[in-house]
Amino acid sequence: MTQIKPFIKCIDYWPTWIPDEKLAAYKQLIAEGQIRKHHVIVNQRTGSTTVEYYSTIPHEWVLEELKKRTLE
Repeated sequence: MTQIKPFIKCIDYWPTWIPDEKLAAYKQLIAEGQIRKHHVIVNQRTGSTTVEYYSTIPHEWVLEELKKRTLE
């Protein structure tokens, strides 16, 4: 089986800092090759965070996967 490189551009916005459990879930997805970290922007004044990355699966599925992994 051939593994494809992430190619779907996704952007997540967090109005506050990314919670530790969500950050751990992002790191798991990166380690598994599901997403590739591209760019993170943190507003030092407000704490809002924008995460841009490429994924092998649709953005909605990534969000579902993040939710599942933080509920376990």
